[in-house]
Amino acid sequence: MRRIALATTLAALVVLAGCIGGSSSESMGLAAGGAQDVNDFRNNVDEGYVPQPSSLTAEGLYHDHYFDTGQNRPCNATFCPSYSRAVTRDPLSGERERYVTVGLNSGIDADEFERKALNLVVVVDTSGSMSDGFGSYYYDDDGTRKTVEDDDRSKMAAARDAVGTLTTHLTDDDRIGVVGYDDEARTVVEMGRVGDRDMGAVRERIDGLRAGGSTNLDDAMRSAESMVEPYRNPDRTEHETRVVYVTDAMPNTGTTDGQTLGERLSSNADAGVYSTFVGVGVDFNARFVETVNGVEGANHYVVRSPDQFAERMNEGFEHMVTPLVFDLSVELESDAYRIERVYGSPNANASSGDLLHVNTLFPSRTEDGKTEGGVVLVELERVENATASDDGPALTARYETRDGTRHETTRTVEFASRDAPYYESTGVRKAVLLGQYVDLLRNWMAHERARATDGEVDAPAAGIEHRTLGEWEQTSIPLRVSATYRDRIREFRAHFVAESAALGDERLQRERDVLDTLATHGTNETNATATDDIPSTDANATTAADANATTSSATAALGTPGSPIATPDHFHPALRTFLKHPVPRSV
Repeated sequence: MRRIALATTLAALVVLAGCIGGSSSESMGLAAGGAQDVNDFRNNVDEGYVPQPSSLTAEGLYHDHYFDTGQNRPCNATFCPSYSRAVTRDPLSGERERYVTVGLNSGIDADEFERKALNLVVVVDTSGSMSDGFGSYYYDDDGTRKTVEDDDRSKMAAARDAVGTLTTHLTDDDRIGVVGYDDEARTVVEMGRVGDRDMGAVRERIDGLRAGGSTNLDDAMRSAESMVEPYRNPDRTEHETRVVYVTDAMPNTGTTDGQTLGERLSSNADAGVYSTFVGVGVDFNARFVETVNGVEGANHYVVRSPDQFAERMNEGFEHMVTPLVFDLSVELESDAYRIERVYGSPNANASSGDLLHVNTLFPSRTEDGKTEGGVVLVELERVENATASDDGPALTARYETRDGTRHETTRTVEFASRDAPYYESTGVRKAVLLGQYVDLLRNWMAHERARATDGEVDAPAAGIEHRTLGEWEQTSIPLRVSATYRDRIREFRAHFVAESAALGDERLQRERDVLDTLATHGTNETNATATDDIPSTDANATTAADANATTSSATAALGTPGSPIATPDHFHPALRTFLKHPVPRSV
């Protein structure tokens, strides 16, 4: 049974899931598990590669932004869901779309929040691929392994830095053990209480790690499981237990089947042993981690730079290791609407026409009444032949808190009287915009990767050929933007610029920079001349009338509507074949 592990006693759940407005500055927010950033996607674009589609997820991108969750009533409980509606149009086709955000609010006082003692095992990938440079693909050129003489910017150096960063956040009552692995796993640091050991010596052992050999993640997981065996099913009034894997996620020895490894992590989670993956290198295989992101209590980060990762952990280590809400489902009860797709949950595939699911919610930072990653976006489809008199959908949220208590709240929302464009909050407006961004660019990545390989079969080499790459090993694809997608990206960029101006959110400049790069790639244009910077205005100062007028003019500027922004449902079968694992219908 999950037991409460908070430093503050929380009152009974305040119902009325329609609480709407911004969280108080004293309260924390909540955010979904799974991807905690989209650094792998950005790293690849910056280095001149086409990323894997799985490197860009809505939940990862939402974690890079703060959202008005639509809460306007006090929250005195671990979790208080709220809802905000939007009626808008696809920026490329003009098709009418309906959305609702599930706001992830909490009444936990941020100043009083305190994690419990941590049983931590860090598993470090020391295989040969970790010797490669931070910004290059290990299996490029002839597809064989290579070594890097200069270790200064190697993935191994980044991994050592990341593990060193983690150790600085431990207290005397925590326990730590370290496992290294290549062809096989080995104990680097025995499990022990931090207050009873010389942490300087522990860090020296970590600094001595060097790369070489194969990648036997299977054996590493077994060693980690053995190390945490005495700490399974911890009393969560006292302890948390977590295994952190620092890797480029390209296992090639032992059991490498993603489903099997995911099932093992899920079994560990059932015993209170949760998992975090920390990805290093531009060739980090996000597709592998995608297979385990939906496991209860799991999350993953990608190191963009050692300094950036250290900054992220300084602000978020306690949040990373403390799941608060489990098994969240939101059921849609309506004769007129169905759930079309879900953005912002690693369990999007587990969602259906009348149910969305999120395995785990973690604590999240708040800033100026907004929550980092604090929403899940649901697109609703109106059922054919539904009448105007049909009531709006009833949304029932069910979930479990750490003490094992089940909770339930219900709220009805209505769309009948709303015409596009309509946004109930800036949070739902931003979530819709970023969801469209994810859809478009995931499809671009899949398209370009399929074009790079479809129908192209290399002739056999003159001599004995090197082995083919394993399931998770990968080579790079140079950055390319076909004319078809360049036109679509340019059209969408015009919409993105207008929406960014209406929201007045400077953080959107990062996505704008990517769109500028792709829209001008292979042309004589430069990013600097593509468009003006996003105006730095206060999002709260933008009135609904001004915002709606901006959207209307932006949509009109796109000219004759074309095809809608494709979602994974619309992938050509060849793309699914290429991607090996079916692309999720939701992101």
